[in-house]
Amino acid sequence: MENLEQLEVQAKALEERMQKIEAQTKELDAAKLDIINKGQNMTPTVGQRSNSDEAKALVYFGVSHVKDLLSVNVGAEKFARVPDELKYLVLELKKSVDISRLQQQILGGQPLDREEQPAHVKGMLDSYYGKNILAPRIKAFGSTVSGAGDEWVPTGISSNYIEEYQLVRAVAENFRQINMPTNPFDLPVQTNKTKARIQAEGGGLAGTNFGTTKISFNAANKLTEFYPLTEELNEDSAPAILELARQDVVTAQISAIESAIVNGCTGTHMDADTEAGSAIASERIWNGLVKLGMDNSANGGNKSFAGAVASITLIRDMRAKMKKYGVNALELVWIVSPKTYNQFMGITEVTTVDKMGPNATIIKGSLANIDGIPIVISEYMRDDVAATGYNTALGPNTFSRILLVNKNRFYVGQRRPIRVKAIMDPTPPNDSWLICSWSRHDFKGHAQGASEVSVCVGYNIL
Repeated sequence: MENLEQLEVQAKALEERMQKIEAQTKELDAAKLDIINKGQNMTPTVGQRSNSDEAKALVYFGVSHVKDLLSVNVGAEKFARVPDELKYLVLELKKSVDISRLQQQILGGQPLDREEQPAHVKGMLDSYYGKNILAPRIKAFGSTVSGAGDEWVPTGISSNYIEEYQLVRAVAENFRQINMPTNPFDLPVQTNKTKARIQAEGGGLAGTNFGTTKISFNAANKLTEFYPLTEELNEDSAPAILELARQDVVTAQISAIESAIVNGCTGTHMDADTEAGSAIASERIWNGLVKLGMDNSANGGNKSFAGAVASITLIRDMRAKMKKYGVNALELVWIVSPKTYNQFMGITEVTTVDKMGPNATIIKGSLANIDGIPIVISEYMRDDVAATGYNTALGPNTFSRILLVNKNRFYVGQRRPIRVKAIMDPTPPNDSWLICSWSRHDFKGHAQGASEVSVCVGYNIL
């Protein structure tokens, strides 16, 4: 009894402490906004500055110098309320630094990055691009530039690609990211909840354990892409080409992850054209949402539209099949193709873009909602599958499929964020460069079955 009273006292003290921390956090947030609105200075190391977007970025991200912005994760949950235009300002700065780095590595003879040890690159402000693009962006934040900028540019600049990945993704951003300190990595989860029971005065009560299991992430394989650059690349054209190459290899990673989340299938692929295609396609790296829903057909994991277009009745049937996992609209998301999105727009219950205000931004990927559930468009939701829900050799592959997902029940495991490097082409005649990207992720969720229907696939949609 004494131990119980002690625990209650400790719990109450902890609760009071948490309330104080929450109150202090709110006060700090209010103080930041007040400083921004009044144009006051929170960054004495860079001098007095006006109430510009650049100054706001420093305040919103809680840093005192432009160099610190390079290490800020603008996609972190704590920055969810930071205006998107400020996030883009920071990303543009990072992009300029990265391009200047690549240019000096390829054309300036600076050391190349090793596997997990980015090199210290000097002279990034010496080139035409550095002087005319990077330097003005640094100065726009009110920072002075001394030397070639080497004194504040971190050697770990490649770690910043995770921020860009988190900001621009549309499908993957809906799922909680789990950083994997090891590989493989197990996430403990609770399988069931208990209910309090009657206990007579002075009577005993047998203990009850919570049901537990684990979700095992294994990023054994990595996704890779590269962009070849000939040795004859001249300095005048380098910045534009490097910017294109950098964006291409980053976008390739984002596209691969999104397509795998939607259409992934290990072993023999469910879609005939993917099975007949490349054995190293990203859609083979893990089991995606369509696969998980279609395999849970016996328990309501999918719904045939019987060759009809999407209607409010049919899509609500999908939600009903998910039972308790389809109740809370705040936990759900629709993932549809551009074609089926247009069908959704014909449903009168859809809340259109003009009524959504700031929540309708392209960045968030959510262009409308229905019954309070956001609709996310993905080009990787297929419109070329058979009435069975799969792409088949017999066809006709003229039907679509859509997804309704409880986003709280699935996770994106991250072992290595998107990295970009410049390397010499290792193949003969070794007279060219490659801009390469790598990442290591896994996608997992709670096991689908009779007691868990947290994804439902709509198929056979005209």
